[in-house]
Amino acid sequence: MKLNRTHPAVRLMLGLTAGLLVSGVAAGLAIGGLALSKWTKTSQAFNLHAIDVAGNRLVGKEDIITVSGLERGRNIWSADLAETERRLRLARRFEQVSVTRRLPGTIVVRVEELQPIAFVQLDRLYGVSERGELIPLTPGNGLPDLPVITVDASSYQWATGAEESRDPSFETLRDAMRVNPEMARALYLMRVLRTMSPGMYDELSEIHVSSPDDPIAYMVEGGLAIRFGTGDYPRKIEMLRRTVEELEANAIRTRLIDLRFKDQVIVRPIVYNRSRGGRS
Repeated sequence: MKLNRTHPAVRLMLGLTAGLLVSGVAAGLAIGGLALSKWTKTSQAFNLHAIDVAGNRLVGKEDIITVSGLERGRNIWSADLAETERRLRLARRFEQVSVTRRLPGTIVVRVEELQPIAFVQLDRLYGVSERGELIPLTPGNGLPDLPVITVDASSYQWATGAEESRDPSFETLRDAMRVNPEMARALYLMRVLRTMSPGMYDELSEIHVSSPDDPIAYMVEGGLAIRFGTGDYPRKIEMLRRTVEELEANAIRTRLIDLRFKDQVIVRPIVYNRSRGGRS
């Protein structure tokens, strides 16, 4: 029986042909890929025409776009998304940042903002987060209804050289505490109030530090002032809570509650002068 065998030369030619075919296809794909890449980077179809911003409430959309460095009209592939995220994180306003492309011409910026628990008045108004981070605020944007920490400007301990400009720059809350160490006491009192008595925290309007040993809390309703003194704030807040409940139960109104003295609560009630129809 005669076997049907392919001649070695034929097999060689077939192998060479297959190799050339594969190489040609690969080269064609590579050239096509380069051409496609060049086209996407130069075609106006991939120009950045929209920047979508999601998750923002305190920081305006245009403010975020300005900080991001993204430019409408440029090719979408020219945007460095990692650099955009880095720029936004350096703004000290966001907990999380994510930047993605949505073809053909949109970049989506998603942010999770740092949430302030209070405001602090320094060279301008800042937010303060639960972790004590100083949050820059943008004028004109809506702000939540939160208490404010204020200090007596005359008590500022200006750093060497700052006396001339009187224009300090605050990058962190630590910078603010160097200028006025009592800021830490006010912030601690704010945190304890928020933890132990959320209802009272919601009614808090301001904590003012006018002297090293006497932070004063002002409530929204009735202009009530509460002098806390220094130290033992959890115990004082519990005493304050019981005192307020007793005053409300007896329909007694007051403008001042003093907690500066150990185990004492001093109340100055509002006394109505019936003969004159007024109060004192």
